[in-house]
Amino acid sequence: MAEFVEKRCEDMIPVLEQMERIKLFDKHEIRAIAKKLKEYEYKIQRHTKTKEDYLRYIQYEMDLLKLIKQRRDKFGITQKKSDVEHTITNKMNHLYTDAIFKFQDDIRFWIAYIKFCKHFHFHKNVSHMLGKMLQVHQDKPKCWHIAACWELEESKNKETARQFFLRGLHIHPTSQLLFTGAFKLELDDVSTNDQKNESSGDNISTETADDMCIGLKRAYVIYQQASKRIKDIKFIIELLNIAKDYNNTEKLQNKIVSDMIEEYIHEPLMWDTMARRELEGLVQPSLTSNTVMQVDSSEQTSLRDRITACNKVYQTAVKKIKTEEMWSLYIECLIEINQKTGTLSLPNFKRKLLKTALSQAYQAKKLKEKYYLHWINILNAEKKDETTEKKLKEILSVATETIPDSVNLWHARLKYLFASEEEEEAETVFSKAIQILGEKSLPLWKIKILYTQAKCPEKTEQVFQAALQTKPAIIQEIKVIYLEWLVLTKNVQAARKIYDNLCLQPPFSLEMHKKMIELEMMQPEVSLKRVRKCNEMSVLQFGKNNTSVWINYISFEMKHGDPIKTGQLHGRAVKTLEPVLTDSFISEFSLIKAKSDVINTDA
Repeated sequence: MAEFVEKRCEDMIPVLEQMERIKLFDKHEIRAIAKKLKEYEYKIQRHTKTKEDYLRYIQYEMDLLKLIKQRRDKFGITQKKSDVEHTITNKMNHLYTDAIFKFQDDIRFWIAYIKFCKHFHFHKNVSHMLGKMLQVHQDKPKCWHIAACWELEESKNKETARQFFLRGLHIHPTSQLLFTGAFKLELDDVSTNDQKNESSGDNISTETADDMCIGLKRAYVIYQQASKRIKDIKFIIELLNIAKDYNNTEKLQNKIVSDMIEEYIHEPLMWDTMARRELEGLVQPSLTSNTVMQVDSSEQTSLRDRITACNKVYQTAVKKIKTEEMWSLYIECLIEINQKTGTLSLPNFKRKLLKTALSQAYQAKKLKEKYYLHWINILNAEKKDETTEKKLKEILSVATETIPDSVNLWHARLKYLFASEEEEEAETVFSKAIQILGEKSLPLWKIKILYTQAKCPEKTEQVFQAALQTKPAIIQEIKVIYLEWLVLTKNVQAARKIYDNLCLQPPFSLEMHKKMIELEMMQPEVSLKRVRKCNEMSVLQFGKNNTSVWINYISFEMKHGDPIKTGQLHGRAVKTLEPVLTDSFISEFSLIKAKSDVINTDA
């Protein structure tokens, strides 16, 4: 093995000498590179070779190439460019082929090698390698797709790419990836031929009035095979959308749409696709009440006509498919129309359609939380009158009854009632909401506290005390807000008194200790005794499984307290922390100790 390694290293000597000669690297750097190369060579020549050894070696060579490029650009060195870079890329090429031979089952090497060849223009190597890859990995559709794409994009060989797709589909007859690739290939071919005919002035076409050209027929055959083997409306829509991106594919699109209507009439996504195509003004088979196919040849040019046609399809859809999903697709599209298709054009018309759809879905009890909230925002933005206020209040009430576990809807309802100063009803709604939501009701307590602070500040203490009698998750958060409020409205002494009481009452809150430390540190004269008490409570309650409480305590003593105490705290932490956390704590401690020593030295 040693002889083989020495031979490989000797082969690299000429290029290393050239790099030194043209001043890409100095003598010390060359020695370091040679040493590193020798280490990697020994690793890949061991009896027990690992994939990682090859990957690291290849990455080192790649990094070396990048560094050479940087040095050339920086110092303007252009000599021996082909010799140096060519030798390194050849070395990488050999490493890849070696790794692939030894670890054929790992697809990563094959894919990485193809990318490498593309980057360094080793195209001939790939064509030879693709066949071997497919022999080993023919069970993976992705490999057939990679091979076909290489032939199509790099070798410009459509026929070979087509054969790869077809052979892959023979083995994997339900692969969406391969069907999509084959479908695109045929459409690309049609598009290329059309461009050639246009540029040559040849308008002869094999297409008849009722049929498609040969290229589109091939694409249609692929689509037919795909639709037979893959019963998935999303995939069919994907193929339809691919066809839509190509010119002169209207007849193919119509055939796909016709099949889609026939087979997926009860799928919400089918109706959504039909409606959105109407919005785009695409000529397509239309849906009648009896779902009879009729080609609509009228071109809808105006935005109003297209939106109307789109809305009409959705209206038919929600009558046939009375589900929340169908209503959601309908409303989502109308929201997009209001936001995207020229916000300055037809604003009233678009808003009216959206509000009508929201109202219909609301009456059908098929409205999702996000659309209730959207509707509420619309009504809040409108000019307030008695009718609007009544409608808004009604929607908020029904929304919380329909989706009682929605924090956002209860929050919106309370916000409205507080803004309208309907305090009695707000109290009733609040009580009902916190009972239903339980531990999720923190946002409602927060809005109540804010309202009480603004309208009845003398009752704020009462609200805080009520909040501290609720669920543990809420209490932990409220303790933090309570302390901050006490300091802002009273003084730090009041906050300290409450803290001394709350810090002993479960559920314990680490954030409360942090907040009290923060408030203490903001005082004109910092009380070391008070800050130490907060830190002591933190480590007492959370020091078993939390390294940060110890680190924070130690950092405080280093910066503001007594640095001698840090040793004692370190010892306590190591004894208290769970064994799995002690190593990470010791590492963190060493870092802050090192930083402290540097600061002291600088001082």
